[in-house]
Amino acid sequence: MDGGIDDALALILGLTSPEIEVVGITSVSGNVPVSQATMNALRVVELLNRSDVWVAEGRARPLARDPIRAFSFHGRDGLGDSSLPLPRLRPIRKSALNAIRETLNSSKRHGLTIICTGPLTNLATLLTEHPDAKRKIMEAVIMGGAYGVTEHGFGNETPVAEFNIYSDPEAAQIVFESGISLKAVGLDVTTIQQLELTLNDYSRIKKGRRRVASFSARILAKNMRTHGRFTLHDPMAVAVKIRPSFYRFSDYHVNVETKGGYTTGMTIMDRRDWMSKDKLLGSLVEVCESVDLGFKRLFLDRLLTA
Repeated sequence: MDGGIDDALALILGLTSPEIEVVGITSVSGNVPVSQATMNALRVVELLNRSDVWVAEGRARPLARDPIRAFSFHGRDGLGDSSLPLPRLRPIRKSALNAIRETLNSSKRHGLTIICTGPLTNLATLLTEHPDAKRKIMEAVIMGGAYGVTEHGFGNETPVAEFNIYSDPEAAQIVFESGISLKAVGLDVTTIQQLELTLNDYSRIKKGRRRVASFSARILAKNMRTHGRFTLHDPMAVAVKIRPSFYRFSDYHVNVETKGGYTTGMTIMDRRDWMSKDKLLGSLVEVCESVDLGFKRLFLDRLLTA
């Protein structure tokens, strides 16, 4: 995670859902600097009294580029400039890379799923420096990309590139070409209007009497005042593992552009259905094409009852 408002909401959803077990959280440079992203993860873990879940700090910079930030949307603190108190919890002393690797090696389960709600720098570094880790990852689910499979499938950082992929396209290219099982939840579905939080939804959250609802209302306040809505990009990626039946994925061959003058960070799909499969360009990725409206009901239910 890279410490934004929707990252925090995604953590709340994951940590309050009995269908999945969150083993650990890693931070990465993205919406805010990595140290701030770490702090924001710890805030959510502390809010939910989940000190059993470790938090490890990850990479402070993209693989080959200068960082970009999303302060104008998420605030300088990543949480809507909500002036929250500092968390008492601290991250573990291991780096994110070592924490992920050791967790994969020690797991008695048939692999683990890695859900990425920020740039893919940590995962790309793991796959590059420890290629043996690839066979221990059951699946990676990413919030990232814009694939053009719906009318909403265009970029938000540039006309063609989504923020997480654009932030570190070299890392995204490594992950997409790694051969791991990959599900991509892109702007094609996350920006569907019916799945966004509305002012009525926000009013329900504000009226919630539990600490989690109060925290959520606080970090959402500035955006709801400014925009009157909020897009649930990252919670939608987490919910893939909670309610798989809400999602429809299709296989596509995808490349990540790293050198384009206007297209850096673009996720390019080869849709030439007249070509034989062995001639299609790009790595096979499961791209999300639709999400059931029940997702938002699930999200609000977990948030309001946490």
